[in-house]
Amino acid sequence: MKLGVIGAGNMSSAILQGVIKAGAFKVEDIYVSEILEDKLAKAAQLGVHTTTDARVVVENSDYIMFGVKPNVILKVMDGVKNFIGDKVVISIAAGISVDSMKAVLGKKAKVVRTMPNMPALVGEGMTAVCKADDVSEEEMKVVLDIFNSIGKTALLPETLINTATATNGSGPAYVFMMIEAMADAAVLHGIPRDTAYLLVSQTILGAAKLALDTGTHPGQLKDMVCSPGGTAIEAVYQLELDGFRASLINAIDRCVKKASSMGGQK
Repeated sequence: MKLGVIGAGNMSSAILQGVIKAGAFKVEDIYVSEILEDKLAKAAQLGVHTTTDARVVVENSDYIMFGVKPNVILKVMDGVKNFIGDKVVISIAAGISVDSMKAVLGKKAKVVRTMPNMPALVGEGMTAVCKADDVSEEEMKVVLDIFNSIGKTALLPETLINTATATNGSGPAYVFMMIEAMADAAVLHGIPRDTAYLLVSQTILGAAKLALDTGTHPGQLKDMVCSPGGTAIEAVYQLELDGFRASLINAIDRCVKKASSMGGQK
């Protein structure tokens, strides 16, 4: 069982490191292609086979992950379509539908569409996964093993993958903005910048872990922080006045529409 990766950007590198660390694939069974020398050299440091020719990757692999940008993925697929056959193809590109990929690769190709996110770089990624009907349970298990090696996975129908793109895929950007804004407020009131980032980042990490580990509704956890007449409820009141939650909902709604338009979907 061999894994091929076409494109060695940040996300592909994170997935490769996770796969190797988890032992999902042996190093000698991984093939990576990349046209940029610096990224290829970085991949080579992991001990995997490297090449600038994507066809070499496809010919030597059972599972092929396309780690290239949405605007070029179909063109890259077109260049290797004659070598795909019925191999399992994994996409991490936003907005590109399974049907669009099969139209290029051919009906025999077994396509799994995914949406991982940047925290995969530290082993805390969240990946939404959907599959074509012709991907077997055994093959799907291998795909899930790949993405579970960099965090957690959630199976969704393809109709919801664009929503996942706007939620977990783009979500870290919203959180980073919140970290920056909260830290700016702390700095405004005298806390040193480095300490402010530590206070905010660990607070968000801890809050997320508390929600995950306890399974308690976020509203209940918020209520536990907000004492009657206290400081937290004063801040929550201001956030509501400023449309905090509505702003996030609107942002995600807009992101869903953008992801859909990229794939020519309605």
